[in-house]
Amino acid sequence: MFGFFEKQPFSSLRVMGHDVNVVSITRDAEVLYTGDIVKTYAKDRLEGQILEISFGTRSGNPYFVYYLCSDYYFAVALPSGAASFGGPQKTEEFRSAVSQQIALFLVQYLQNALQIDARADITSFSHNGANTNVLAYVASLSGWYPIQHNNTEGEDASEEKVAQVDSGSAMIADVIAVDYPSPDGID
Repeated sequence: MFGFFEKQPFSSLRVMGHDVNVVSITRDAEVLYTGDIVKTYAKDRLEGQILEISFGTRSGNPYFVYYLCSDYYFAVALPSGAASFGGPQKTEEFRSAVSQQIALFLVQYLQNALQIDARADITSFSHNGANTNVLAYVASLSGWYPIQHNNTEGEDASEEKVAQVDSGSAMIADVIAVDYPSPDGID
């Protein structure tokens, strides 16, 4: 009745015994959601442990969901990390399970907060590797954005990209994922 009692989905999830926090949802270079945990960050913080999932759609560009899971991040970012997570098979199982749980969150959030029914629109997902994005505050846009920063770029690449957007010499669409997943620099 009047939408007062509609529940928002929980952005903190527990998947296969690991804590997962959805921190951002973007589409077409627009931030659709920023997680509560991010709102507590200092604006000069650069969060480099975010992981990206691209959700392909029938209607246009994909939705990109970014999340934090320190257990999984260290399992895929460190050379011997997969063993601590249960091996490559467990990391793949986790990737699928977390992508499915986050897809449910995405659909519920879009429906409840933005009145977008994406249940039939979302067709696939692609889970990106570690070290492809850094969550950073972009002052000129007054928001947190997942800046592409792959492992072949220098340490200051994210700060430089944010500075370019803030100065007007680059558009946010130039430095975040819009049509396809962020590059990992390995290919």
